[in-house]
Amino acid sequence: MGPNGSGKTTLLRALVDLGRIVSSPTDRIPLPPFQAEDTRWGPTCFSLEGEDDFLAPGRTPQRFRYEVTIERQPLDDGTERLYVSHEALVHFPRGRRRRLLERQAHGASVYVSRDLGLRARDDRLKAIQPERSAIPTLALLNVPVVARFARSMGDSLVAASNITGNDTFALATSTVIGWLEASDDARQWAQAQIRRSDLGIDGIDIVDEFGGKRIRFNHSGLDMPIPLDFESKGTRRLVHLLPMIRFALDVTGLAILDEIDGELHVDMLAEVLSWFRSRDSNPRDAQLLTSSHHVGLLDDLEKEEVFIVEKDAGGASRLHGAQDVRGLRRDVRLYSKYRAGVLGGIPKFG
Repeated sequence: MGPNGSGKTTLLRALVDLGRIVSSPTDRIPLPPFQAEDTRWGPTCFSLEGEDDFLAPGRTPQRFRYEVTIERQPLDDGTERLYVSHEALVHFPRGRRRRLLERQAHGASVYVSRDLGLRARDDRLKAIQPERSAIPTLALLNVPVVARFARSMGDSLVAASNITGNDTFALATSTVIGWLEASDDARQWAQAQIRRSDLGIDGIDIVDEFGGKRIRFNHSGLDMPIPLDFESKGTRRLVHLLPMIRFALDVTGLAILDEIDGELHVDMLAEVLSWFRSRDSNPRDAQLLTSSHHVGLLDDLEKEEVFIVEKDAGGASRLHGAQDVRGLRRDVRLYSKYRAGVLGGIPKFG
């Protein structure tokens, strides 16, 4: 990632924004820059690598890499012009890098390979505009390979997420109620997870009262149900997270959740991680990308699963993987290593 913003929230939001760049022909390029003198007009660069079968549907997924660089140009009226200065989609047959598409600044020729189903003089290439990604443009113009890639990336990256702009949000309670009422399976699953988080809860009811529907919880040992608003913050937080988590497990295959640790006990966080690790609860191999300040969670993670975000002296955020720390063994307890400063990311106060 280039000089786009700072902080872990922005790093997660960048994934959501990248999904929009790749999949939408109408969204203009977002992303405010990092507000430092030497980066204010610098480029923002994305690089995404993964595996997919968009070249040959149904066959073994191939490794690919998508790259895009967004430039900024100040205008006389105080605004700015944003445009794509470089974009490339490559794959790696037999381990060798092969371009499928590559474009430079507007006006330069666009390279396309025959594997993409286009020729260099195809009129559809003229529709690519400097302010937008070539991928959704060509997908809209019925280039099948590109359309499959855009659809796949849109489905994967615009995921179940609680991020909007620079903030996080919780689902409206009415949305949660609609989800609980729409599926008996989802409701039973939600009840099971809530009972695991609070041993005093026996079940959930949806009731009509005071002109609307409300969620009430039946507690063992109590004579009357407890409204959602009177439950602990942890229970309320979990109730509003469950639909997004289940949507990722069942549909999107990816959840991007900022500050998942808010109001939840660390053991409950470990339980959420277990839903994604278990073949029974996650048969489609859905993934969870989340940020957390709860360092107690580290001992529930492998080093390949941990990435540390820390600010440098200039205030810019940098990210590195625990797997890249030299000499860090696989069987080591990550919490103690973090507290010792081995992983980095230790805040300095005063």
